[in-house]
Amino acid sequence: MKNNYHDMYFEHHHWLLKIRQTLLMLLSWCIFLIPIIITTSTYVAYQTNGHHGYFFWYYAEGFRELNFLVIILLFALGMIGVFCITMGYIQAQRTRGLTTKWPMFDINKSHLQRQRAESFMTKQFGDPEMRTNTRNFVVKPEQNLTKNQLRDIVNNHIGDDKDGF
Repeated sequence: MKNNYHDMYFEHHHWLLKIRQTLLMLLSWCIFLIPIIITTSTYVAYQTNGHHGYFFWYYAEGFRELNFLVIILLFALGMIGVFCITMGYIQAQRTRGLTTKWPMFDINKSHLQRQRAESFMTKQFGDPEMRTNTRNFVVKPEQNLTKNQLRDIVNNHIGDDKDGF
């Protein structure tokens, strides 16, 4: 089956790309985690009266804000929990066959639609290499597409029998 994606990071060679992206990823994780560690350590020290954690700052407004943030995050966690449990229940019902299943994405249909579109465009405007490598492409009046013509050809199979795409 043909993949719809590729990533040069996981291909052979491309060592500079791998090093650059790895360093950027590590830097990004540090930028993400260091404030979380500082805030968590300070909040734990505040809650345990300095027995655990470390005070990086002592602002009373900051602790009130953190208390509010904890309440908001707990509420968000509860909402996410309700969503996950609901989705899990729906998936379990689908697995047992108690609810109808609908396809989320049909990769074969998408591939076929791309082939139809490419076939039509090749017939209408010439081969893909010529279309891509031409700096100024002049479209003749009879080559103009009508409104939604490409969509209709791709989705409704218009011209399947007589035009060969």
